[in-house]
Amino acid sequence: MRLERILLGRSLARWLAELALVTAGVFLALLADQWREHREQRQLAADALRNFAEEMRANRKAVADVRAYHEQLARDVDAFLAEGGPKTLQQFQAATRFRGVQPVVFEHTAWDLALATQSLSYLPHDLAYAISRVYTRQQTFQAYENSFAQGMFGPTTFQSDDTSALARAMQIYLTDVNIQEPKLMQAYDDALPRLGEAP
Repeated sequence: MRLERILLGRSLARWLAELALVTAGVFLALLADQWREHREQRQLAADALRNFAEEMRANRKAVADVRAYHEQLARDVDAFLAEGGPKTLQQFQAATRFRGVQPVVFEHTAWDLALATQSLSYLPHDLAYAISRVYTRQQTFQAYENSFAQGMFGPTTFQSDDTSALARAMQIYLTDVNIQEPKLMQAYDDALPRLGEAP
């Protein structure tokens, strides 16, 4: 009877030891998996920040490259409309040195990739919000540019010799453009330094 108790005690102790080892192994495996997942999330966040910074710099440059032209074109269109006499296409071209409206085409691949990989969720919420605001502003401005181009440069735009309506529409468009482009550049200038922050 005593021998049976000793054997039972040893079996129970062995069983408890095995249970403790298995439990510790599972716990360590979960910790390792959690550490690996956290490291992957940090890497996704770091990659996203790098992509956002590169893309915002490119988009800022695209806006900066057309700023002087848009400001000058607005002044030239104003002067053209203030002049008396007929408003032919040739006079419009000569007065404004028109080289198209030169809309900004914004890159948004970093944004699309961040949404696809869900890496925005790994960034601090205030930083993700700031990035989202920049891309929303870009998207709104791009839609405005596209709407103007589609509405103004249709098949009937140049059927009349008088370009007064086109010039007035362009005057209104350029007024908005010359308000929104500096705001966009300021949004980039505000966001870019924050993209260096670690997630």
